[in-house]
Amino acid sequence: MKKLIFCCLVVLMGSCKDKNDDPEPEVDYAPEYVGSYGTLVVDGPTSVQNDWVITATGKNQLKIVYTRNIHVEIAGAEVDVVQEYNLVDVKSTKDSFTINETVDVIQSTGKPLRHLVTGLATKVAGASGEPQLNTNIKLADPSNGKSSYEGYLEFKKK
Repeated sequence: MKKLIFCCLVVLMGSCKDKNDDPEPEVDYAPEYVGSYGTLVVDGPTSVQNDWVITATGKNQLKIVYTRNIHVEIAGAEVDVVQEYNLVDVKSTKDSFTINETVDVIQSTGKPLRHLVTGLATKVAGASGEPQLNTNIKLADPSNGKSSYEGYLEFKKK
């Protein structure tokens, strides 16, 4: 009899188990960022067209091909340089993503360049209601931390 009561008690406790103990699956926010974004920065004789092409590579994981088309007018001469940063380890959340990686930069000059790229991009709706990514981004020499560019950019969806 005691065994029967014990078995009933075990079955009753098992049926009363809270079903919400299972962890909720993590939401994948990466697809929300996918697309092409761009912004133009003009500073005196220098203009820089910044473009991001963002793809999702996994759950909350992004790849960004960041291209900088730099145009400089110096004493009647014009110089153009294209730099491409392949960022492959970008972590996304609901409202932002974080960039923090060292990459070999592909340059139109053919000269080798290595940069540490850091930044936090926040997803917002622009004045027209179109999605945009606002970021403070820093490009620096990974060996000494000296910055070659640091600034605030607003990437608008193309």
